[in-house]
Amino acid sequence: MKKINFEPVDWNYQEKEAWTCPSHQFQSPINIVNDHAKPMKEDGSLILRYRKKIDAIVNTGYCVQGYLKGVASINNRLFNFQQFHFHAKGEHTIDEKEFPLELHLVHQSENGKMAVIAVLFEIGEENNSIDFILDHLNESEFDNRFNLLSLVPKNLNYYHYLGSLTTPPLTENVEWYVLMEPMTLSKKQLNRLTEIHNHNYRETQEINDRQVLKKIFHA
Repeated sequence: MKKINFEPVDWNYQEKEAWTCPSHQFQSPINIVNDHAKPMKEDGSLILRYRKKIDAIVNTGYCVQGYLKGVASINNRLFNFQQFHFHAKGEHTIDEKEFPLELHLVHQSENGKMAVIAVLFEIGEENNSIDFILDHLNESEFDNRFNLLSLVPKNLNYYHYLGSLTTPPLTENVEWYVLMEPMTLSKKQLNRLTEIHNHNYRETQEINDRQVLKKIFHA
């Protein structure tokens, strides 16, 4: 397995009010109001191709994070997959509805543009991939066959807006794609995750003058 080294961060979730960034005008996450979202006119295609072997699953000190190779074609632009990680509770809300868990799939283009695909989770049927991730957290040797798309809904309808990273340095001009259809995990699985990191989320931020778009591929 790939060994990942982390530099300690100078922030924590207990002092979120102290987090600062240069502008704070286009921050994430946000509450998405479905009736205010305008239909996206562009093609908006979302094609995810991830290697079915995972390189590492680690506890960064503030989240459970995984690494594997992959690419995403987003609106006909190529992004390289960087990592995935979890927030509990979920960060984005839909019409003020909160979710117990949110998965972020982080991508970056060759010119440094960041694109994050967010998957929201509800309590329901268990997802075996959650157990796989937690069972092999921080392990250096294990059967690393893993399909990241098992954590992603088949229906890729999404909301799109421009925002920021949700952890310091809160860098803006990040493309967000929040998938409309939630996935599920069991209460037991959520408890396993929150025993490691509980409340590692950022509250919703002011939307200001931003426009949220929505892309519907399948009704």
